[in-house]
Amino acid sequence: MFSFLSRQAIAPESAEWITECHAWALANFDRRAFETHTRLVTPSKDFFPKRVKSPQEVATYTFERVVELAGVKHWPFKLVAPQDWLGQYQPKQLGLECSQRFVPAVSYSDDEFSLPISYHPEQLKKPEDLTATFAHIIAQHMVIQARELPPGGEDYFLQASEVLACFLGFGVMLANSAYTFRGGCGRCYNPMANREASLSESETVFSLAIFCKLKGIRNGEVFKYLKRYLRSEYKASVKQLAKSDSEIFKPVVTEISDWCHVSGRS
Repeated sequence: MFSFLSRQAIAPESAEWITECHAWALANFDRRAFETHTRLVTPSKDFFPKRVKSPQEVATYTFERVVELAGVKHWPFKLVAPQDWLGQYQPKQLGLECSQRFVPAVSYSDDEFSLPISYHPEQLKKPEDLTATFAHIIAQHMVIQARELPPGGEDYFLQASEVLACFLGFGVMLANSAYTFRGGCGRCYNPMANREASLSESETVFSLAIFCKLKGIRNGEVFKYLKRYLRSEYKASVKQLAKSDSEIFKPVVTEISDWCHVSGRS
């Protein structure tokens, strides 16, 4: 008799690390906000209702929506036009309060300090990549403000910040923009318009699956906006999570469930 085993979405060690990152995010970035405010952001009118025309409007509007949806509108993020951008991203510790998101009463003045963000002009042609890029950069700044380093420490800074961007609700955008097909004619492929991913496509989908499990989001709600060929990857991630509950994922679920019970939200 042949024994057919369903394939794993990602390697067990990667699955464990991504799961630990979600537990780290729950501990450092306001579980109450995650439970009550954080939503699965999709490339739809529900989250981006305004119609914009000019390139500058696309950049500004996308930036403003991402900051608001991430729950850090009161943080001193500042959009810098590409022509005015002078250097690399340098997230810095400013003593911002990570345990409180979606708190408009707390604000930080640009006069004191700012967290600059820019973009490549070619990304204006691909709003989903632009959205994911902004979310990832915002997450990088947030990681620096956290009380403790993510699993793996500084060596996994970019990867952990991408998991955090998923935790903030941008997993669909991140997964859809993690890989761009390079085939076809040379004129059809524009690398400058693409997002520079830190996780593999499969790892991003797995992180999205964890987010949706924590939030109780059904597969159908994800499939509406996830690239068609990624749906099988997502199903494989869901199955892998179900099989690894007892060893890896269960402690994270238990942690958030206990918090919900204590806070009266169960």
